[in-house]
Amino acid sequence: MCRMFSKASFKEVSPINEMLSCPYSLKYLSEQGRQPDNAELRGNHKDGCGMAFFENGKLKIEKRDKLHSWDKSYTDAVKKVSSKVFIGHNRLTVGGLQSNYDGTHPFYIKKNDVEFAFSHNGTIYNFMEEAKLRNTSDSFIFMEKLLESDKFSEEFLLKQLKFIAEEMEYSSMIGFLMSMDKLIVWRGFNDKDKEKFANRDKYYTMFFQ
Repeated sequence: MCRMFSKASFKEVSPINEMLSCPYSLKYLSEQGRQPDNAELRGNHKDGCGMAFFENGKLKIEKRDKLHSWDKSYTDAVKKVSSKVFIGHNRLTVGGLQSNYDGTHPFYIKKNDVEFAFSHNGTIYNFMEEAKLRNTSDSFIFMEKLLESDKFSEEFLLKQLKFIAEEMEYSSMIGFLMSMDKLIVWRGFNDKDKEKFANRDKYYTMFFQ
C-alpha cells in the first residue's frame, strides 16, 4: 500500500510544497502515513519513493529504493522540478514482495512513441505471484494490463479497469496515469471485504484540490 499525489497545471510549476513543505507533505507521509490495517495509526511508507515529471518534452522518473528513500539526492532533485504534470509516490511493500528499485513507483511504459508514468495505491492479489516471479510489483503488472492495447485509448483503459474490478481480487485500484498532456486519476475500492470497508474513507482516500 502507498501514499501518493499528482499535480496538473496549465503552466510549469514546482511540486516542492506538496512534496516537502506543507504539514502533510509526501515526505512527512513517508514516515507518518496512515496504516492499511489500522488507519488510526501512522507510520512507515518508506519502502521506496519516486516521482515522474516532464523536462524539455521528455518524461523523467527519479526513484530511490528502500535503503535510499528520501535521501538528500532525492530531496535535492525535488527542489529542481518544474513541470505541467507530476506524480509523487511513497511505497509500503505488502504481500511478500521485495522492497527493491524495480518495484518502486512510478513505473514507465511507452506506447506508439507516447511516454506514460503510472502509480497505484492498493494490491491486485491476482497479480502477486507474477510480480514475485518478475521481482517487481503487482502495480507494474496492473499498468501493463491497462495499457495492453497497441494504441492508447481511454475507452480501452476504462474497459480494463471494469474487467479487473469485476473479475479479480484486490484491495484498492487508486491510480495515477500521466503522459505529457494528460493526467488520468481514478479511485476504485473493493467493497466485498466488509472488514476493510471501514477503511475506505480513512486509508483508501483521494482528495482533490
